[in-house]
Amino acid sequence: MRILISNDDGILAPGLAALHSAVADMGDVSVVAPHGPQSASAHAITLQTAMAVGHVELAEFAGISVDGRPADCVRLAIRELLDERPDLVVTGINDNSNVGVNLFYSGTVAAAAEAAMMGIPAVAFSAVGKDRPPDFVRAAVLCRKVLDHLLDAGMSPGDLTNVNIPDLHTPGRPCGLSVVHQSDGEIHDTYIRQVGPDGRETWRLSDDYSYGPDHHEDSDVGCLHEGNITVTPLRIDMTRDDRLAELAELDWSDVS
Repeated sequence: MRILISNDDGILAPGLAALHSAVADMGDVSVVAPHGPQSASAHAITLQTAMAVGHVELAEFAGISVDGRPADCVRLAIRELLDERPDLVVTGINDNSNVGVNLFYSGTVAAAAEAAMMGIPAVAFSAVGKDRPPDFVRAAVLCRKVLDHLLDAGMSPGDLTNVNIPDLHTPGRPCGLSVVHQSDGEIHDTYIRQVGPDGRETWRLSDDYSYGPDHHEDSDVGCLHEGNITVTPLRIDMTRDDRLAELAELDWSDVS
């Protein structure tokens, strides 16, 4: 099996090394990841700037760094950098969770989604650490177990799965595994206002945020909070089929 690994925390991130260690025995493994951290880069791609590419030799693996976004890394790797198209793409292990509406901002999920858009099955992995870095070594073992189950069940071209590991520093975790939907509940966050010496007003998003009380029961947000590993199948097609049918029934004759 040919496997491509990427992430959004950068090629030097410990979560990337841990994930590589977890899948290294599965076949021909390649690493193509951003040169530096690209958290919350979502599904942005680089259009106007040439991306520098470098070869990186680390104790854990040899890989390729790309001065671009996570989605850039996966797309460039598949289109140009790899000798053969991968059979599977795995991303992470992200430093902190990617659940709920945060999936729209996540570079880790975007990198996996880029592969899915190209017809390659992909899995995004994230781990919670709360006030300290996640236990990436233990998390990687759990990620591999989840991946083995997904592969045994069969992954079709373009399959996309999001996996989150709870805080393993808390005794007794993980409590179990939940296959659940993505929460659509609101995130509560704040911005920090500052005024410079020149009177210029600036705003910076605070590092602290929380999920509201609604729409989280039996979801990735709620089950991860309870200490479970969460597995959520995603799709690239964002179409609401129910709304599609409703809109199709409207009289649009005066528009054309």
